[in-house]
Amino acid sequence: MAATDTLFQAMEPLRLRYLDSPLPGWLRVAGETVLAMLPDSLRRQLGVRHRRLLMSLEADGLQLRAQMDERTHLVGVLPVDDSLLLEQLRELLDHNAGNVPRWLVVDAGQTLRPVISVPASAEARLREVMLHEIDRQTPFSHDQVSFEPRILSRDAQTRQLRVELVVLPRARLDAAIALLGPLATGLAGVDVVNPDGSRLGVNLLPLAGRSARQDRSRNVNRWLALITVAALFGAMWVILSNRSAELEATTVRVDAAKAKAREVRILRNSLKGSADAANFLARLSARQPTTLEVLADMTQRIPDSTYLEKIAINDGNIVLIGQSQRAADLVGLLGGSTLFKTPTLTGSVQTDPRTGKERFTLTAVVTGSNRDKEAADAPARKR
Repeated sequence: MAATDTLFQAMEPLRLRYLDSPLPGWLRVAGETVLAMLPDSLRRQLGVRHRRLLMSLEADGLQLRAQMDERTHLVGVLPVDDSLLLEQLRELLDHNAGNVPRWLVVDAGQTLRPVISVPASAEARLREVMLHEIDRQTPFSHDQVSFEPRILSRDAQTRQLRVELVVLPRARLDAAIALLGPLATGLAGVDVVNPDGSRLGVNLLPLAGRSARQDRSRNVNRWLALITVAALFGAMWVILSNRSAELEATTVRVDAAKAKAREVRILRNSLKGSADAANFLARLSARQPTTLEVLADMTQRIPDSTYLEKIAINDGNIVLIGQSQRAADLVGLLGGSTLFKTPTLTGSVQTDPRTGKERFTLTAVVTGSNRDKEAADAPARKR
């Protein structure tokens, strides 16, 4: 099976759904409305006009009618028994109007037109289904007629199709084509005309006998439309590619800007942390006295009979270790200082047997230090 046949079979359910929808009718009405608004000259240039040469066998001879869109007018009447005249007419038509398809129209009274209801799923193989209906609906077999199914309506709820089976006996068709003589060569189709002059829009000519001629202007217009669509898609693809490239470049720039912003944010946070630490140290230094000031104040308050073995000042805590004649008096002497607070003897005071002085350990808190602040906040936390 050809790949195109497989593709068409796969897309057949989509086509049937499209035909069941109201979209085809809307598009047809919209197209007819747009074409009706165009001037005749422009429609001729665009090749949207439907041109046909209609031939019908009447009692007075072969009538030739020119069809332009939905309008027809009589061209002339020829005798069907003058084969030379018909041959000359065929040559003239092939030379001057070879692109205009020639159609034979037969009277509706020569055809049988039963209406049959079939499932919508049979639309894809409608001609095959109608082959079996010919024997049931007509007195002929399928090899004795030329037929064409014509869909009248689709019922989306019941999934049924109303199909008119247009049947023309092959004997009548062969007789009519034989009367055309040379004009039968290149015949595009056979249609049926109603009593009111309207045509059914079917083609009862067997597939093997249909002419492959087409209007060259239509072919040119089809190629132009194809080229226009391809150019449109090409332009859209170029625009999309340019937008994609611009988006990628913008994304790269945005990512670079984000990376720089992160670096700046990290530097700013580091600078802020350094500034906060420096400010904290500055505030801490401004709030509490310096070590030299504390040592100078201690030197003035501690008597000469006392000497210190160790002085430690760490994180606002002062630890003094030494010997004195009266260690208990040191608490009162140091208690009047404004640079440190709460001097306290820790541990037991013992007399050194070698020097006879009292060995002591004294602690205090530097005014304004963190330790001082914690000691001040302790009562409030207990409450």
